[in-house]
Amino acid sequence: MQRLIVLASAAILCAAAAPALAADPAKPAAGPQCFRVSQIQNHTKGDAKTLYLSVKPKRQVYRLGMSGSCLAGANSSDPLVLETVGGTDMVCRPLDLDLKVKVGAGGLTPCIIKDITRLTPDQVAALPPKVRP
Repeated sequence: MQRLIVLASAAILCAAAAPALAADPAKPAAGPQCFRVSQIQNHTKGDAKTLYLSVKPKRQVYRLGMSGSCLAGANSSDPLVLETVGGTDMVCRPLDLDLKVKVGAGGLTPCIIKDITRLTPDQVAALPPKVRP
């Protein structure tokens, strides 16, 4: 019986802390994390494992984290080959997008997307100017 009371108390404390965690400014932007490939305006390379996409109509910025260093030899001006999976133009999770980078005259370098995060306006403003898409 005492164990049940302890578990119930822990659940109440976690529920009370949830609103404080949601207000954390380091968290990604609220709302859907989805975007349409057809609405991508621009892209920039952050580093060997990070790509930033500017998506219209509200110029939202998404950070795509890669599981490997597929962007190591790429520049922000190198073209991206983007193919959606599942017959829709919508990307909501890493498995929805097949991403390859065309580097120079060579072939295509495939990237495995680890995570997709929509940035808040404050996070976008904090990006270095040459990285901001």
